[in-house]
Amino acid sequence: MFQSKEYILRHRGKKGPDREEYLRQLVQEYSVTDNLESKQQILANLGNFAYDPVNFVWLWNLKVVDLFLDAVTCEDPLLQEFGMGGLSNICLDPIHHEHILSEPYHIRAIMECLFSDELKYTENTIINSMTLLMLLIDPISQKGNTFFHLD
Repeated sequence: MFQSKEYILRHRGKKGPDREEYLRQLVQEYSVTDNLESKQQILANLGNFAYDPVNFVWLWNLKVVDLFLDAVTCEDPLLQEFGMGGLSNICLDPIHHEHILSEPYHIRAIMECLFSDELKYTENTIINSMTLLMLLIDPISQKGNTFFHLD
C-alpha cells in the first residue's frame, strides 16, 4: 500500500524507531548477522519496503539496491528470490532504475536467472527476473542496446 510521509508520521506511534531508522536497523542487522534464516527474513522485509515509493529515498541512502543485487548472485535460493523481488519493486524509482542499468554485470546477473542451464533458481526468482527486465526496458536502455551487448 502506498503511503505518504505524513500518514506514516501520524500512525507510527510514539514508541519505537521511525521508518527511516527502522530501515537503517534492518540494513545494519543484515550486514552483521551470519544467520542465513535471519538474512532471508531481513531481505524479504526490505523487498516489501521497496514496493512503496515513500521509502525510495531512504532505501537509496542505505544502498539497499546493492544488497538486492548482491543477493541475486549468492548461492542461497531464497536470498536470490528476495533480492530479485526487491529489485523488481525498487526499479520503478528512476534513481534505482538507472543504478541497476549502470553496470552490464547487473543485467548479466539478472539474465542468468533466465538462461541458466542449472535448475538453481526458484520459480519466483525467474518470474521476478522477467518482470524486472521488462520494467528496465525504456527508450534509453533500448537505444544503448543495454540488453544486447553484455560482453
